[in-house]
Amino acid sequence: MRREELFREIGQIDEALIEAAEHSGVRGRGRSLRDRFSKKWIAVVACLIVYSSTATALLATEYKKNKAEEPYIRYLTAEDMELAPPAKYEADKFLQALASGNDEYVYIAVNRLVESFNDPQAREEALEKLQPFLRDDSPRIAESAAFAIDVLSKSYRSPYLHKMADGSIIFALFNNYSDYGTQNVLWRIKDDVLEPYFSFAAPSMYIKELLPSPDRKLLAVVTRSNKSEYVQIMNVEEGMNSPELVESARIKVGTQQKLKLWARADHENYSYADHLVWRDNGTLAFEASLAYQDTEVIENVAVTYRFRDKVMDIQQMK
Repeated sequence: MRREELFREIGQIDEALIEAAEHSGVRGRGRSLRDRFSKKWIAVVACLIVYSSTATALLATEYKKNKAEEPYIRYLTAEDMELAPPAKYEADKFLQALASGNDEYVYIAVNRLVESFNDPQAREEALEKLQPFLRDDSPRIAESAAFAIDVLSKSYRSPYLHKMADGSIIFALFNNYSDYGTQNVLWRIKDDVLEPYFSFAAPSMYIKELLPSPDRKLLAVVTRSNKSEYVQIMNVEEGMNSPELVESARIKVGTQQKLKLWARADHENYSYADHLVWRDNGTLAFEASLAYQDTEVIENVAVTYRFRDKVMDIQQMK
C-alpha cells in the first residue's frame, strides 16, 4: 500500500472515532479532540512506517546475503546428518564389559578392543585384560581373544590376517560370528596405523571369504546376505575395485539367453559363488549359480575374470 493511501485511511479512522466520541457526550470538545487525536495517530503510524521500511530493508539484505552463499555439501554422511561429530572410540567401556559376566557383551568387547591398536597405553591395558579369555569356556570368545592378542601384540600370525604386497595387513573383526560369515567391514594396518578400510553396503551383511592373489597385489572378497552372494576384486595398493562379478555374470548370461532380468529394489539376486581360485596374478575363476525369475530358472556357470583387462568369460556347466 502506498503511503498516501495509508494516511488517507488513517484520516478516515480519525473521523469515525471522533464522531463516536461526540455522540457519546463530548461535542463541545470536538475540535480539540480531533486535533489531538489526529496528531497522535499520525505520529504513531509514521513511526510504524519507518520501522517497517527499515526492518524490511534489513531482512531483504540478509536474505540476499544468504542466497549468495548457497551451502555446498559434496556428500552427506550419517554423521553429517546428525549435526554432530562421530563418537570417539573409547576403550574403557569395552574393558569394563569384559567383567560384565554377559557372554554377548564380552564377545563384542574382545573384538572391539582391537581398535585400541593406535594408542600404546590402551593397547597394553587391553593386552593384559584379554589374557584370561584365552582359556574361556566359550570357544568363540577364546578364539576372538587369541586373534585380538595377535593383532595388538603385533605378532601377526593369525590365518585371518592377509599380508599384502604394499606392506599393509587386511582383516575383518568378528571372524565367523555368524553361520554366514564375518562382519562386513575390512580393517587395514598400514605403516603401523590401524584404520577401517572398506565397508560393504547392504545387502552384503557378511564377509564370507578373503583370497589374496599370488603376488598379494589383489584381494578377492566374497560377501553375502542370507539370500545371495557377491564377489569383488580389490586392488588395495591403488584403491581400485572391480565391478560386482556375480551380478555382472548374471546379466551377461541372461542377456545372451534372453532370460527375464528382474532387478530387485533390495539388490538381492538369489545367486551364489563358490570355489574361488586365482589362475594367475590377475585372473580370478569361480563357479556361480545364477538365478532368474525368482529362482524359477537356475544357470550354473564357470566364470573367469581378468582384472586388468576388465574381461569376463563365462562357460555353461552341466
